[in-house]
Formats: sequence, structure tokens, C-alpha cells
Amino acid sequence: MEHDEGVEGAETKAAWARRIYAAMDEILQGPCEHQIIVPHGGSLTCIVASWIRMPIESAGYAGFRAPSGSVTTLHEDDFFHIQVVSLGDTRHLDPAKAGWPQPSPLRRPTAREGGGPTMH
Repeated sequence: MEHDEGVEGAETKAAWARRIYAAMDEILQGPCEHQIIVPHGGSLTCIVASWIRMPIESAGYAGFRAPSGSVTTLHEDDFFHIQVVSLGDTRHLDPAKAGWPQPSPLRRPTAREGGGPTMH
């Protein structure tokens, strides 16, 4: 986690993780019951690791991957406590999987339905 790539101005993975953990602490102190976080893919690992209270030193051994545009749902309550409800859910990207109504297939109306050639 402390490996330095030698790129000027770049942060180590440990510094990046500390920054995300601090942001998560700040977000979770907010008054909102529901929060939406839209991270870049690589940051999701640190977000989930912070959520499950994984020690930051161990975050370098974790990898929570999810497809672009997916939804990860994290939940906390008094019964199950801290949960990763879903990781990388993409059902919303496919109307058939999301249970949304499917559009009718496109078709050209017949002449009887008034779809014939128009003359001017």
C-alpha cells in the first residue's frame, strides 16, 4: 500500500485509501438517511472496505469490482447491522431484467391501417 510508483504528484495506494476512508467518515456523519456516492471504479474497493470497517491496512488485500454504471447497495440497521446488499448490480441497465414494460417491436403500419404511400 505504501509503494511509490515514482510519478511526481501521485499518491500511494495507502494515501488514496486514507482519503476515501476519511470521505466515507464525513459522508456517514451527514444527516441524510440515504446517501448516493458515484465513484470511479477503483475507489469502490475502498468504499466497501470502509463500509464493512475493514482495517485500512487490510484494504490492499481486497478487491471489490463492479461494472461501469452498476449499483452497489450498502445498508445498515439494528438487526443485520452492516451489509453489502448488492455489489455491481446491472439489472437497471437491462429493461427485461429490471421488470420494466417492454416496448412493442417497431413495425410499419399496413396500407389498411393508413400506413401506405402518401400522395401530394
